[in-house]
Amino acid sequence: MDVKKFEGLEQFKRLIYQSIDVDFDENYESWILEPLIPFETIVVLDGLGGSGKSWFAMDLSYAIGQGADGGKFLGKFPVKKPGAVLYITAEEVPQMFLKRIKLITANYGDNENFYWLSTLHKDFPFGSALLQKTNLCIVWTDTARLIEYFIREYKPILVVLDSMVNFYGLNENDSSEAIVFYEMLKGWIKTYSCSFLLLHHQTKEAIRSKEEDGIFRGSIVFREQARERITYRNIELENGTIARKISIEKANYYSPFIKDFPIHLRWDTGTHIYDEEIIKQVKKQEENKKSFKGANLKKNKQEEEKEEEKTDSLNLNF
Repeated sequence: MDVKKFEGLEQFKRLIYQSIDVDFDENYESWILEPLIPFETIVVLDGLGGSGKSWFAMDLSYAIGQGADGGKFLGKFPVKKPGAVLYITAEEVPQMFLKRIKLITANYGDNENFYWLSTLHKDFPFGSALLQKTNLCIVWTDTARLIEYFIREYKPILVVLDSMVNFYGLNENDSSEAIVFYEMLKGWIKTYSCSFLLLHHQTKEAIRSKEEDGIFRGSIVFREQARERITYRNIELENGTIARKISIEKANYYSPFIKDFPIHLRWDTGTHIYDEEIIKQVKKQEENKKSFKGANLKKNKQEEEKEEEKTDSLNLNF
């Protein structure tokens, strides 16, 4: 056996642990904001374009940056690891994004832990894509190197990419290319101890479907290798009010708060609000829909039974 090919590999034996005998700190906090943003992971926030995902992502960012009100997002969900957030938008020019910030700041107050960049700034010299394919090879772009530099300098606990399709730069249906993108993010996670929140535009069919239906825009890698997938939907209530439905479609980490989802929120001038009245309206509307559906099923069944009786009667007469 050629032992030379194993030379220099002994140093990695220290990475193999035997049972519970470990040499690292076991007091590991697995959540940044429980149960929405796990620590040192990739999280996907799905929703239709223009539905309000960016507002929700900014809400999360401000809560994490400030530790939220009493350490709880929406007054319910604990911010376990407050810290800086780096929000990178490839969808809005800085002037328009600043308007969002001013609205949310009016509610939260100033947030020195919120750093942001628009790749649409007229002085930003590169495109938004982090990867590109050249001569069949996938390589980092200058934007990727610059973003890593910003992560190193500002030490964010959370990096938001809005939206993923702008930063990906490759074929979103190619799983092998999607893996390269995620491996780049995972490398940054290991090096800089942060999480990534990826805003992902979904189709109407994918948003309405369940995970087992297999309907998902882009490679399945984006969903399966993310530790958590959140969906953001708008629901119009009977009185014309729009409720924001937040669901956790996939969660690899346990939290007792997951049972509280889906939650329905009210959006008002830049922030999401946990509103008991909205929750009551949604519950009432859902109950009415179930009652209506049940009544229709009962009616259809009665009509079917009448038809069967009529058929039986004809058969007897024959």
